[in-house]
Amino acid sequence: MKKYKVLFVVSEFFKGGAERFTYEIDRVLDKSKFEVTILCLNGKNAKNSTWHRHYHKLHLALGTKILYNDEFLNPQNAIINKLRKKLRIKSKEIINYKLLVNYLSKFDLIHWMGEYTFYKKLPNFLIKKSLINIMSAKFQNQNLYKNFDKKKKYNFISGFTEKEAIYELNEFPQKKHWHFPLIFKIEENKIWNFKNTVIKKIGIFTRLDKYKPLDPFFYAFQLLLTENKNIELHIFGSGDPEEQGLNLKLKNLDILDKVFFRGHQENITKTAIIEDLNLSWFQGYNNNRPAGYAGFDICSVGIPLICWDFYYKKIEKINEVYPHFKNLRYFVDYTIKILTIKEEAIKLSNNQIKDVMCNRDSSTKIKQLEAIYHEIIN
Repeated sequence: MKKYKVLFVVSEFFKGGAERFTYEIDRVLDKSKFEVTILCLNGKNAKNSTWHRHYHKLHLALGTKILYNDEFLNPQNAIINKLRKKLRIKSKEIINYKLLVNYLSKFDLIHWMGEYTFYKKLPNFLIKKSLINIMSAKFQNQNLYKNFDKKKKYNFISGFTEKEAIYELNEFPQKKHWHFPLIFKIEENKIWNFKNTVIKKIGIFTRLDKYKPLDPFFYAFQLLLTENKNIELHIFGSGDPEEQGLNLKLKNLDILDKVFFRGHQENITKTAIIEDLNLSWFQGYNNNRPAGYAGFDICSVGIPLICWDFYYKKIEKINEVYPHFKNLRYFVDYTIKILTIKEEAIKLSNNQIKDVMCNRDSSTKIKQLEAIYHEIIN
Protein backbone atom coordinates (compact mmCIF):
# COMPACT_ATOMS: atom_id res chain seq x y z
CA MET A 1 0.00 0.00 0.00
CA LYS A 2 1.30 3.45 -0.95
CA LYS A 3 2.14 5.79 1.90
CA TYR A 4 1.12 9.39 1.39
CA LYS A 5 3.66 11.99 2.48
CA VAL A 6 2.15 14.57 4.82
CA LEU A 7 3.94 17.69 6.06
CA PHE A 8 2.78 19.50 9.20
CA VAL A 9 3.90 23.13 9.37
CA VAL A 10 4.06 24.49 12.93
CA SER A 11 5.24 27.74 14.44
CA GLU A 12 6.84 25.95 17.41
CA PHE A 13 6.76 22.93 19.74
CA PHE A 14 5.65 24.79 22.87
CA LYS A 15 2.66 23.75 25.02
CA GLY A 16 0.14 25.77 23.01
CA GLY A 17 -3.15 24.69 21.50
CA ALA A 18 -1.96 24.37 17.90
CA GLU A 19 1.18 22.53 18.98
CA ARG A 20 -0.82 20.11 21.09
CA PHE A 21 -3.34 19.56 18.28
CA THR A 22 -0.48 18.67 15.92
CA TYR A 23 0.84 16.09 18.35
CA GLU A 24 -2.59 14.58 19.04
CA ILE A 25 -3.04 14.05 15.28
CA ASP A 26 0.47 12.69 14.75
CA ARG A 27 0.00 10.27 17.66
CA VAL A 28 -3.05 8.50 16.19
CA LEU A 29 -2.65 8.99 12.44
CA ASP A 30 -2.44 5.65 10.64
CA LYS A 31 1.30 5.38 9.88
CA SER A 32 0.73 2.48 7.51
CA LYS A 33 -1.00 5.01 5.23
CA PHE A 34 0.70 8.32 6.06
CA GLU A 35 4.35 9.27 6.47
CA VAL A 36 4.65 12.42 8.59
CA THR A 37 7.29 15.17 8.56
CA ILE A 38 7.13 18.42 10.53
CA LEU A 39 8.56 21.78 9.46
CA CYS A 40 9.01 24.26 12.32
CA LEU A 41 9.02 27.90 11.25
CA ASN A 42 11.39 28.90 14.04
CA GLY A 43 15.14 28.35 14.05
CA LYS A 44 16.59 25.11 15.37
CA ASN A 45 18.64 26.88 18.02
CA ALA A 46 16.10 29.59 18.86
CA LYS A 47 15.79 30.25 22.59
CA ASN A 48 12.75 31.26 24.61
CA SER A 49 12.94 32.38 28.23
CA THR A 50 9.35 31.31 28.98
CA TRP A 51 8.70 28.14 26.96
CA HIS A 52 10.57 24.94 26.17
CA ARG A 53 9.98 22.67 23.18
CA HIS A 54 7.70 20.21 24.93
CA TYR A 55 6.38 18.38 21.85
CA HIS A 56 9.69 18.09 19.98
CA LYS A 57 10.81 14.90 21.72
CA LEU A 58 7.28 13.47 21.71
CA HIS A 59 7.10 13.74 17.92
CA LEU A 60 10.55 12.20 17.53
CA ALA A 61 9.44 9.28 19.72
CA LEU A 62 6.68 8.62 17.18
CA GLY A 63 9.28 8.34 14.41
CA THR A 64 8.37 11.71 12.90
CA LYS A 65 11.07 13.62 11.03
CA ILE A 66 11.54 17.26 12.05
CA LEU A 67 13.07 20.15 10.08
CA TYR A 68 13.54 23.80 11.05
CA ASN A 69 13.31 26.89 8.88
CA ASP A 70 17.12 27.24 8.93
CA GLU A 71 17.07 24.83 5.98
CA PHE A 72 15.38 27.44 3.77
CA LEU A 73 17.00 30.74 4.73
CA ASN A 74 19.26 32.58 2.31
CA PRO A 75 22.81 32.78 3.71
CA GLN A 76 23.51 36.28 4.96
CA ASN A 77 26.64 38.07 3.82
CA ALA A 78 28.96 38.45 6.84
CA ILE A 79 30.02 41.99 5.88
CA ILE A 80 26.41 43.12 5.44
CA ASN A 81 25.43 41.58 8.77
CA LYS A 82 28.31 43.35 10.50
CA LEU A 83 27.26 46.66 8.96
CA ARG A 84 23.62 46.12 9.95
CA LYS A 85 24.68 45.46 13.54
CA LYS A 86 26.89 48.53 13.63
CA LEU A 87 24.09 50.73 12.31
CA ARG A 88 21.56 48.98 14.58
CA ILE A 89 19.49 47.84 11.63
CA LYS A 90 17.49 44.70 12.37
CA SER A 91 18.42 41.86 10.05
CA LYS A 92 15.50 40.08 8.39
CA GLU A 93 15.65 36.37 7.62
CA ILE A 94 14.89 35.89 3.94
CA ILE A 95 13.29 32.67 2.69
CA ASN A 96 14.91 31.00 -0.30
CA TYR A 97 11.72 30.71 -2.32
CA LYS A 98 12.94 28.19 -4.88
CA LEU A 99 14.41 25.91 -2.24
CA LEU A 100 11.22 25.99 -0.16
CA VAL A 101 8.91 25.33 -3.12
CA ASN A 102 11.06 22.43 -4.29
CA TYR A 103 10.90 20.90 -0.83
CA LEU A 104 7.13 21.35 -0.40
CA SER A 105 6.60 19.78 -3.82
CA LYS A 106 7.76 16.43 -2.44
CA PHE A 107 4.64 16.07 -0.27
CA ASP A 108 1.18 14.84 -1.14
CA LEU A 109 -0.44 17.12 1.43
CA ILE A 110 0.71 20.11 3.50
CA HIS A 111 -1.20 20.67 6.74
CA TRP A 112 -0.59 24.24 7.99
CA MET A 113 -1.21 24.19 11.75
CA GLY A 114 -2.60 27.68 12.21
CA GLU A 115 -3.67 30.24 9.62
CA TYR A 116 -0.66 32.30 10.76
CA THR A 117 1.77 29.60 9.56
CA PHE A 118 0.56 29.63 5.95
CA TYR A 119 3.13 30.92 3.44
CA LYS A 120 1.23 33.45 1.33
CA LYS A 121 3.54 33.30 -1.72
CA LEU A 122 2.89 29.67 -2.63
CA PRO A 123 2.23 28.79 -6.29
CA ASN A 124 -1.23 27.45 -7.09
CA PHE A 125 -0.19 23.82 -7.42
CA LEU A 126 0.97 23.87 -3.77
CA ILE A 127 -2.11 25.77 -2.58
CA LYS A 128 -4.24 22.94 -4.00
CA LYS A 129 -2.49 20.38 -1.82
CA SER A 130 -2.51 22.65 1.26
CA LEU A 131 -4.90 22.32 4.20
CA ILE A 132 -5.00 25.44 6.38
CA ASN A 133 -6.00 24.74 9.98
CA ILE A 134 -7.66 27.79 11.53
CA MET A 135 -6.60 28.15 15.15
CA SER A 136 -7.95 31.65 15.87
CA ALA A 137 -11.28 33.46 15.52
CA LYS A 138 -12.32 36.90 14.39
CA PHE A 139 -13.30 37.99 17.89
CA GLN A 140 -9.57 37.74 18.66
CA ASN A 141 -8.38 39.52 15.53
CA GLN A 142 -10.51 40.94 12.72
CA ASN A 143 -7.45 41.03 10.44
CA LEU A 144 -6.60 37.32 10.53
CA TYR A 145 -6.61 37.03 6.74
CA LYS A 146 -5.32 40.48 5.83
CA ASN A 147 -2.41 39.19 3.75
CA PHE A 148 -4.22 36.34 1.99
CA ASP A 149 -4.96 36.67 -1.72
CA LYS A 150 -8.77 36.49 -1.55
CA LYS A 151 -9.05 35.64 -5.25
CA LYS A 152 -7.49 32.23 -4.73
CA LYS A 153 -9.24 29.08 -3.58
CA TYR A 154 -8.04 27.61 -0.29
CA ASN A 155 -8.73 24.45 1.68
CA PHE A 156 -9.60 25.34 5.27
CA ILE A 157 -10.22 23.09 8.25
CA SER A 158 -11.32 24.18 11.71
CA GLY A 159 -13.49 23.52 14.73
CA PHE A 160 -16.09 25.90 13.29
CA THR A 161 -19.42 24.50 12.16
CA GLU A 162 -20.37 25.18 8.55
CA LYS A 163 -22.64 28.07 9.60
CA GLU A 164 -19.88 29.60 11.72
CA ALA A 165 -17.40 29.22 8.87
CA ILE A 166 -19.64 31.36 6.64
CA TYR A 167 -18.97 34.26 9.02
CA GLU A 168 -15.34 33.48 9.81
CA LEU A 169 -14.38 32.98 6.14
CA ASN A 170 -16.70 35.52 4.52
CA GLU A 171 -13.72 37.23 2.86
CA PHE A 172 -13.14 34.22 0.61
CA PRO A 173 -15.62 33.84 -2.28
CA GLN A 174 -13.91 30.59 -3.25
CA LYS A 175 -13.01 28.12 -0.53
CA LYS A 176 -13.47 24.61 0.75
CA HIS A 177 -14.02 24.11 4.47
CA TRP A 178 -14.13 21.00 6.62
CA HIS A 179 -15.19 20.84 10.26
CA PHE A 180 -12.84 18.91 12.54
CA PRO A 181 -12.86 19.37 16.34
CA LEU A 182 -10.03 19.54 18.82
CA ILE A 183 -9.21 15.94 19.77
CA PHE A 184 -7.13 14.37 22.51
CA LYS A 185 -6.43 11.15 24.37
CA ILE A 186 -9.00 10.78 27.12
CA GLU A 187 -7.24 9.00 29.94
CA GLU A 188 -8.95 9.96 33.17
CA ASN A 189 -12.35 9.05 34.51
CA LYS A 190 -14.48 11.46 36.49
CA ILE A 191 -12.68 12.32 39.71
CA TRP A 192 -14.31 15.64 40.72
CA ASN A 193 -16.85 15.66 43.50
CA PHE A 194 -19.12 18.45 44.67
CA LYS A 195 -17.87 20.01 47.89
CA ASN A 196 -19.82 22.60 49.82
CA THR A 197 -16.69 24.45 50.95
CA VAL A 198 -16.75 27.72 52.87
CA ILE A 199 -14.45 29.36 50.32
CA LYS A 200 -15.60 28.77 46.74
CA LYS A 201 -12.81 28.66 44.16
CA ILE A 202 -13.38 29.48 40.50
CA GLY A 203 -10.60 28.66 38.06
CA ILE A 204 -9.71 30.12 34.67
CA PHE A 205 -7.03 28.42 32.57
CA THR A 206 -5.69 30.73 29.89
CA ARG A 207 -2.57 32.42 28.58
CA LEU A 208 -2.35 36.07 29.61
CA ASP A 209 -2.41 38.10 26.40
CA LYS A 210 -4.75 40.13 24.20
CA TYR A 211 -5.91 37.01 22.33
CA LYS A 212 -7.45 35.70 25.55
CA PRO A 213 -9.75 38.50 26.82
CA LEU A 214 -10.55 38.43 30.53
CA ASP A 215 -12.55 41.64 31.02
CA PRO A 216 -16.05 40.04 31.10
CA PHE A 217 -14.87 37.60 33.76
CA PHE A 218 -13.50 40.43 35.91
CA TYR A 219 -16.80 42.32 35.69
CA ALA A 220 -18.74 39.18 36.50
CA PHE A 221 -16.51 38.40 39.45
CA GLN A 222 -16.99 41.89 40.88
CA LEU A 223 -20.75 41.40 40.67
CA LEU A 224 -20.46 37.91 42.13
CA LEU A 225 -18.65 39.26 45.21
CA THR A 226 -21.64 41.46 46.02
CA GLU A 227 -23.59 38.22 46.49
CA ASN A 228 -20.92 36.27 48.37
CA LYS A 229 -17.57 37.53 49.68
CA ASN A 230 -16.23 34.01 50.21
CA ILE A 231 -15.28 33.41 46.59
CA GLU A 232 -11.83 33.48 44.99
CA LEU A 233 -10.84 33.66 41.33
CA HIS A 234 -7.67 31.74 40.41
CA ILE A 235 -6.17 32.32 36.97
CA PHE A 236 -3.71 29.70 35.74
CA GLY A 237 -1.55 30.41 32.71
CA SER A 238 1.69 31.95 31.51
CA GLY A 239 2.14 35.69 31.22
CA ASP A 240 2.80 38.70 33.42
CA PRO A 241 -0.45 40.28 34.77
CA GLU A 242 1.36 43.53 35.47
CA GLU A 243 2.83 43.73 31.97
CA GLN A 244 -0.56 42.92 30.42
CA GLY A 245 -2.30 45.65 32.46
CA LEU A 246 -4.52 43.17 34.29
CA ASN A 247 -3.54 44.23 37.80
CA LEU A 248 -4.57 47.80 37.03
CA LYS A 249 -8.00 46.63 35.85
CA LEU A 250 -8.45 44.63 39.04
CA LYS A 251 -7.43 47.60 41.17
CA ASN A 252 -9.94 49.80 39.39
CA LEU A 253 -12.65 47.22 40.08
CA ASP A 254 -11.48 46.89 43.71
CA ILE A 255 -11.16 43.09 43.47
CA LEU A 256 -7.36 42.68 43.35
CA ASP A 257 -7.26 40.95 46.75
CA LYS A 258 -9.64 38.22 45.54
CA VAL A 259 -7.93 37.37 42.23
CA PHE A 260 -4.82 35.18 42.16
CA PHE A 261 -2.53 34.69 39.16
CA ARG A 262 -0.98 31.24 39.53
CA GLY A 263 1.23 30.99 36.45
CA HIS A 264 1.76 28.22 33.91
CA GLN A 265 0.65 24.70 34.87
CA GLU A 266 2.28 21.60 33.42
CA ASN A 267 -0.82 19.48 34.03
CA ILE A 268 -4.14 21.33 33.92
CA THR A 269 -6.38 18.49 35.11
CA LYS A 270 -4.08 17.56 37.98
CA THR A 271 -3.87 21.19 39.10
CA ALA A 272 -7.64 21.66 38.91
CA ILE A 273 -8.28 18.62 41.14
CA ILE A 274 -5.52 19.38 43.65
CA GLU A 275 -6.77 22.97 43.94
CA ASP A 276 -10.29 21.74 44.76
CA LEU A 277 -11.89 24.03 42.20
CA ASN A 278 -15.64 24.30 42.55
CA LEU A 279 -16.16 25.63 39.04
CA SER A 280 -14.30 26.80 35.95
CA TRP A 281 -14.98 29.80 33.73
CA PHE A 282 -13.88 29.73 30.11
CA GLN A 283 -14.09 31.53 26.77
CA GLY A 284 -16.97 30.24 24.67
CA TYR A 285 -18.00 30.46 21.06
CA ASN A 286 -21.48 30.73 19.49
CA ASN A 287 -23.33 29.18 22.44
CA ASN A 288 -21.72 25.92 21.40
CA ARG A 289 -18.44 24.87 23.09
CA PRO A 290 -15.37 26.06 24.98
CA ALA A 291 -12.88 27.82 22.71
CA GLY A 292 -9.78 25.80 23.48
CA TYR A 293 -8.20 22.63 24.84
CA ALA A 294 -8.11 23.71 28.48
CA GLY A 295 -11.90 23.83 28.61
CA PHE A 296 -12.26 20.25 27.42
CA ASP A 297 -9.48 19.10 29.76
CA ILE A 298 -11.40 20.54 32.69
CA CYS A 299 -14.62 18.88 31.58
CA SER A 300 -12.89 15.52 31.11
CA VAL A 301 -12.34 15.23 34.87
CA GLY A 302 -15.82 16.44 35.76
CA ILE A 303 -15.27 20.00 36.99
CA PRO A 304 -18.34 22.02 35.89
CA LEU A 305 -17.54 24.70 33.32
CA ILE A 306 -19.53 27.68 32.08
CA CYS A 307 -18.62 30.05 29.26
CA TRP A 308 -18.71 33.71 28.40
CA ASP A 309 -19.73 33.83 24.73
CA PHE A 310 -17.45 35.86 22.43
CA TYR A 311 -19.42 35.21 19.24
CA TYR A 312 -21.43 38.08 17.72
CA LYS A 313 -24.86 36.38 17.64
CA LYS A 314 -27.51 36.55 20.35
CA ILE A 315 -28.08 33.57 22.60
CA GLU A 316 -31.56 32.23 21.97
CA LYS A 317 -31.65 29.36 24.47
CA ILE A 318 -29.53 27.81 27.20
CA ASN A 319 -26.94 25.27 26.16
CA GLU A 320 -27.49 22.37 28.57
CA VAL A 321 -24.00 20.93 28.02
CA TYR A 322 -21.82 24.06 27.82
CA PRO A 323 -23.87 26.99 29.17
CA HIS A 324 -22.93 30.27 27.46
CA PHE A 325 -23.81 33.82 28.52
CA LYS A 326 -23.47 37.39 27.27
CA ASN A 327 -25.39 38.98 30.14
CA LEU A 328 -23.43 39.56 33.36
CA ARG A 329 -26.45 39.08 35.60
CA TYR A 330 -27.40 35.76 34.03
CA PHE A 331 -23.77 34.61 34.07
CA VAL A 332 -23.45 35.39 37.79
CA ASP A 333 -26.82 33.85 38.71
CA TYR A 334 -25.93 30.61 36.94
CA THR A 335 -22.50 30.60 38.61
CA ILE A 336 -24.15 30.85 42.02
CA LYS A 337 -26.49 27.99 41.16
CA ILE A 338 -23.62 25.67 40.20
CA LEU A 339 -21.57 26.70 43.24
CA THR A 340 -24.37 26.10 45.74
CA ILE A 341 -26.79 23.48 44.39
CA LYS A 342 -25.21 20.02 44.37
CA GLU A 343 -27.74 18.41 42.00
CA GLU A 344 -27.28 21.14 39.38
CA ALA A 345 -23.48 20.97 39.56
CA ILE A 346 -23.42 17.18 39.21
CA LYS A 347 -25.89 17.27 36.32
CA LEU A 348 -23.74 19.77 34.42
CA SER A 349 -20.59 17.81 35.21
CA ASN A 350 -22.07 14.57 33.86
CA ASN A 351 -23.36 16.24 30.68
CA GLN A 352 -19.92 17.65 29.91
CA ILE A 353 -18.04 14.41 30.57
CA LYS A 354 -20.40 12.53 28.26
CA ASP A 355 -19.93 15.07 25.46
CA VAL A 356 -16.12 14.98 25.72
CA MET A 357 -16.07 11.18 25.67
CA CYS A 358 -18.33 11.01 22.60
CA ASN A 359 -16.92 13.86 20.51
CA ARG A 360 -13.26 14.48 21.45
CA ASP A 361 -11.68 11.03 21.60
CA SER A 362 -8.73 11.07 19.20
CA SER A 363 -8.70 7.30 18.62
CA THR A 364 -12.12 7.39 16.96
CA LYS A 365 -12.20 10.89 15.42
CA ILE A 366 -8.93 10.50 13.49
CA LYS A 367 -10.67 8.48 10.76
CA GLN A 368 -12.62 11.60 9.86
CA LEU A 369 -9.40 13.57 9.32
CA GLU A 370 -7.83 10.76 7.31
CA ALA A 371 -10.85 10.85 5.00
CA ILE A 372 -10.32 14.60 4.51
CA TYR A 373 -6.67 13.98 3.65
CA HIS A 374 -7.67 11.42 1.03
CA GLU A 375 -10.23 13.80 -0.47
CA ILE A 376 -7.62 16.53 -0.97
CA ILE A 377 -4.90 14.18 -2.23
CA ASN A 378 -7.17 12.46 -4.72
